Amino acid sequence: MMTHSDDPRDDVQAQAAMWLVHLRSGQVTPDQLNAFKDWCAANPQTAATVREMWAGLRPAGVRVAEQEAATAAAAAARSAVGQPRRQPALRPGRRAFVGFAVAAGASWLALRPPFELWPALTDLVADYRTGTGEQRQIAVGEGVTVAMSAQTRIDALRVSSGSAPHRGIDLLAGEAEIVAEPPAREPGGTGGFVVVAGRGRMLATRARFDVRRGGDGQVCVTCVSGSVAFEHPHTRLTLSAAQQLVYDDRVVHPVSTVDPAAVVAWRRGMLVFDGVPLAQVIDEINRYRPGRVVLRNASLGRMSVAAQAPIARLDALIDTLSQAYGARITRLPGGIVVLT
Repeated sequence: MMTHSDDPRDDVQAQAAMWLVHLRSGQVTPDQLNAFKDWCAANPQTAATVREMWAGLRPAGVRVAEQEAATAAAAAARSAVGQPRRQPALRPGRRAFVGFAVAAGASWLALRPPFELWPALTDLVADYRTGTGEQRQIAVGEGVTVAMSAQTRIDALRVSSGSAPHRGIDLLAGEAEIVAEPPAREPGGTGGFVVVAGRGRMLATRARFDVRRGGDGQVCVTCVSGSVAFEHPHTRLTLSAAQQLVYDDRVVHPVSTVDPAAVVAWRRGMLVFDGVPLAQVIDEINRYRPGRVVLRNASLGRMSVAAQAPIARLDALIDTLSQAYGARITRLPGGIVVLT
């Protein structure tokens, strides 16, 4: 009998499962968190493994649990009418699977924290990440820098296209400004910098551009200077300075002209909104402000906002918006603000 897997990926998957169960309560001590980070750093494929396991295992486990619940309910019904009650035995593998599904369900607080008041486990396994209100700049290649906005997750990429290798990033969530100013390419040098976000792919050799990926899967690409080649299963095009493109997995919207300085205002500590729904403004505030602002009025959330404010004074912006739109403010402990 084999006591271990010959496939290293199987070992990583098993370890990922153990970590998910171990961290299921969401009450992680600093030592446990550091150990988890060390394990992630030692396993380059960890991020993908954890995401794949959660995406594939939990729904299947839930279905198994539902089947078991239905079987138990049927047995209880037979017992109620005087029929013999049969208690089917669960196979060991099936029992273990359901047990892990229950543990995975219990780990929901760790993977999807309420109000996003603390980092999700999937945030911790990204190659680079920023927290609420945090900005970070990283050098990802010769002549290429990436400025990460708040609540942003990025994985590093290295892909090849023909004879020219590309370096790049996969924007998992959040927003980043990429500045590509590489030296003149030599034979065997890199062929540009790639940014992947959802099903879209951007390639730039000399450009400054901003990419934002929201929780709804929508991606916004803004070319600040230079040019950016864009590829999607539905189209290919090139963005020039002051042009913006919005897309998701299914649709690529027409290119529009924007003020790029307003788009990257976060780089100078400002948030600028021009005709943006209030709900979207609240989402942006939550990326930079500790605690959480909760909007409980859907009609209010659809109202258009034109405003700008320093990131350091977002509470003043909340007060201004509530006065301008007649919203009632309820302040709760932990920096939670409810607008109704």
